[in-house]
Amino acid sequence: MVRKYNLDPGYITVPEANQIVLRVLRIVNKNDKSHYNKILAGAKKGLYGGKKYGSRMYQVRKEDIIEYAEKQLQNEQLQLFDIKVTTSLEEHDNIVQAIDPTTAKNLYIYLRHLLFHKVISEAIFHECERKIVIRSKLEKIQI
Repeated sequence: MVRKYNLDPGYITVPEANQIVLRVLRIVNKNDKSHYNKILAGAKKGLYGGKKYGSRMYQVRKEDIIEYAEKQLQNEQLQLFDIKVTTSLEEHDNIVQAIDPTTAKNLYIYLRHLLFHKVISEAIFHECERKIVIRSKLEKIQI
């Protein structure tokens, strides 16, 4: 049986906050404590509207936790499609390989698919699209 606390309006416990973050990030392992520890450490420092409740428990503001979860989701999505972009050909030869037109087209199709199913946001879609265009144009400049 889940224990209920008389929290301030708009506040939730740290375990409930962890469950919200896991749900937003679509993490299957419900016993994952990675965000729990981050939220608890932040609540102890006063982040997320953290306040001590009783002698051992902390409460956090629900809106702040939702904002934290959305920020983490956006960071995860950006890391999935982090394509390095270069502007000079010297850097290009050393760091990044250009994308051939067929690969660029396939990447664009996959990105549109992810956007359609709301796996990525519009901002991430446009940023990745821009990076694909830049990398495919770099190869055309070399030819």
